This record gives sequence, structure tokens and C-alpha cells, in this order.
Amino acid sequence: MSSPSPILTTIIFVFALQAIVLGVLLLTKRPRKQSNIFLSLLIFFFALMALNIAVVNVLWSRDMMDIFRYVQLELLFGIGPALYFYTKSVTDKAFTFSKKDALHFVPVALEFIFYRTAFYHLGADGLYQTPAHPYTKIYLVEQWLGSLSIVIYAIISLRLLFRYQSWLKQHYSNLENKSLRWLQLPIIIYALFWIGWNFFGEVDKYFFDKSLKEYFILPTFVGLAAVTCWIGFKGYLKTQTETSGYASQKPKPSSDDPNPELAKKLTALMDKERPYLNPELDLNRLAELLEANPKQVSYTINRSFSKNFYEYVNSYRIEAFKQSVTKPENKKLTLLGLAFECGFNSKSTFNDVFKKATGKTPSQYAKQLKNKSEKKQSVVS
Repeated sequence: MSSPSPILTTIIFVFALQAIVLGVLLLTKRPRKQSNIFLSLLIFFFALMALNIAVVNVLWSRDMMDIFRYVQLELLFGIGPALYFYTKSVTDKAFTFSKKDALHFVPVALEFIFYRTAFYHLGADGLYQTPAHPYTKIYLVEQWLGSLSIVIYAIISLRLLFRYQSWLKQHYSNLENKSLRWLQLPIIIYALFWIGWNFFGEVDKYFFDKSLKEYFILPTFVGLAAVTCWIGFKGYLKTQTETSGYASQKPKPSSDDPNPELAKKLTALMDKERPYLNPELDLNRLAELLEANPKQVSYTINRSFSKNFYEYVNSYRIEAFKQSVTKPENKKLTLLGLAFECGFNSKSTFNDVFKKATGKTPSQYAKQLKNKSEKKQSVVS
């Protein structure tokens, strides 16, 4: 067991309790959303983990571990399902949690029962005995299975999230308030945390005779408590994405041939009517302008221009920005103002798309144009 640190233990308590408060706020937030329930469960399970290690250290320092063994707080098998169903709910508002889905949480109930048995009590205490108690192996297997459960669910959640992000780019030209990129990092952290935690625990056990535990246990859980609090706060501020039509099943590839006539019609529309100047342009609206099926339009963009909808529309906006920035009458406007006039509605999206397309930031591009203009003037004079 790590040496109790009043400062670190207090920090863990503060972050964990604040995360629980955020979880309660999510449950009472109006309108009631399924995604908020699972996010509340997620941060509750992680807050329990942080509180667990803090309580352990306090009771260990007071030689009261016999009490703690009967009030074990961690519930590892609840973290993965809560993370997965939160991701599924927030990406697909048509998803409804069913009785069949509830089976994913059965291991949580079994884990709770396990913590009330001698297999846990004697096995956990056996970690700090020489030789270890025979039940210790059972306890370690349960811990490893719990960690493996979290990693597997995290990988599935990431796949679902990446598929959703890909779907967004096939249907929307601006992803502001639709993208869930912020959720990727917490999922990765949650997955890697348990891999790293068990790995370093075993390394410490077999190579350093458990002498390193006081250097990484509490600091690690301070980070976990902070991340859990952050995702609760972020999730509370974020609303469920206002998108429709997304399906978590991977679409089957079409065997249709490219439609050159539709591609020509699309190019003519973009050049003459410039619908990309509308920041709310999406696949359905563009299909209406073309009087074509949205799937046909999407397929034509993919096959004829080797781009998704997001890349295709924003390529026109970038070219419009390049033309606007060279006009003398636009010198008084900011670069962001010009970007908004060209159809962008987010500074981060504009900077990201422009950098990927040109290899330069908008300010670097504008500065380069200015330097070229000054050189021409100096040559003329």
C-alpha cells in the first residue's frame, strides 16, 4: 500500500466528490436524455475508483483495513458498458436502451457480490503477505478481467466514434456542435489507464519488490479523478448532437458506376450558384438543389472527386477565401471575417481545413501574399 499523503488524498476526494455532484446534475438536467444517464453512471463508477484508493490510504494509515474489506467501493465491470452506451446514445439519438442491453451490466452485480465474499477479503489482504494467500490469484484474475472489460469496451466505443465522425463528413460541411472529437481523448485515457496500471503494478511487484507504489499510485489516481471530473463537466455542457439518419452499422459499399453527368451538374452548380457560401449546407440540401438522391450525390462526390462531402464543400470555401483575401476592398476585414463570408462558421474548422489543404495557416498564407505584393511594388518602383 502507498504511503498516505494528506495533500494528494484530499485532492482525490475533492475531484471525486465534485464528479459525483456533476453526475447528479446530469441526472436532473432537463430535458432528460438517455445519454446523460450513462454519462452519469460512467463518472460515478470512475469517481468510486478514485474514492476507493483515497479511503484505502486513510484506513491503511489507521490500521482499519478490516473495515474497508466490507465496504469495497470499486466496480470495474460497470465502467466499460457505461462508456459504450454513453457513446452509442450520444452519437445515435434513435438508439433506445433495451432489456437485452441490460445484460451488459450483469457482471457489475456479480462483482458487487464477489466483494462481499472471503475470496475477495482474504485474496486482497494476501497481496501484502508473504507467501500470498491462495485466494489472491482469484482476486487478481477478477481485477485483470475487469481491466480487460474496460479496454474492450473502450476499443468498441472508439470504433463507433470514428465511424460516426466519418459519417458526419459524408453529410455535413460544418461540424461545429456535431463533432464528438472531444470524447476521443477520455476514452483513450480510460483504456490506457488500466493497461498501464496493471503493467506497472506487475513490474513493481516482480522487479522492485513493491517499492515504487508510493510514487505512482496516488499521483495516478489524482489524474484519473481530474479527468473524470473534466469529462463530467464537459458532458454537462455538451448537448446531444443534433444529427439524424446516422446508423451504427457500417454501410455496404455500392457497386454502382460513377455518374459523370451528375458530377458535371454538381460542378456547374457549385461554380454558378455557390451554395457553399451557406454555412448550413449539408448533403440533403445540396441534393435538393440538384434534384437528386442524397446517396447518389454522396457516391458521386466520393468516386468522381475522391473526397467526402465535408472535404469537397470546404475546398470551394478555401478557394473563395483565397480570392477574397487578394481583393483590395477586403483589406479592412479580418481573416476570420473573410472565412465566415466564404461559408465557414468556426475558427477551428477553418484553420484545420486550410492547413490541411495548403500546408500553411491562414495568417501565414496572407503574410506570404503580402510579401509577394510588396516585392512586386518595389520592382515596379
